[in-house]
Amino acid sequence: VVLVVSGVVLVVSGVALVVSGVVLVVSGVVIFVAGVVLVVSGTRRVVPGVVLVGTGAVLVVSGVVLVASGAVLVVSSVVLVVSGVVLLLVVGIKDVVTDLVDTAALSSISQ
Repeated sequence: VVLVVSGVVLVVSGVALVVSGVVLVVSGVVIFVAGVVLVVSGTRRVVPGVVLVGTGAVLVVSGVVLVASGAVLVVSSVVLVVSGVVLLLVVGIKDVVTDLVDTAALSSISQ
C-alpha cells in the first residue's frame, strides 16, 4: 500500500513539474517575442530587446528541462504504482491460497 500511495504522490508531483515547465516555456516565448519586437522596433531599444530575447531563451530551456524531468518522474512513479499493485495482488492471492489450504486441512482433520 505504501508503494502505491508513494507512487501516486510522485505522479502528482511529476504532473505539477510538467505544468510548471509548460508555464515557463510559454512565459519564455512571450518574453522572447517581446524582445524581438523591441530589437526590430528601434535602435534605442536594441539592448533591452536583446536582454529580453536572452531571458526568454533561458526560460524556454528551463521550462523544457522541467517538463522532461517531470515526465521522467511520472513514468518512474507509474512503474512504482504498478509494482505496488502487483505486490498487493501477489500477497493477496498467496493469503487466499493459504486460507484455502488451511481450511481444507482443518476439514480433513476433523473428518
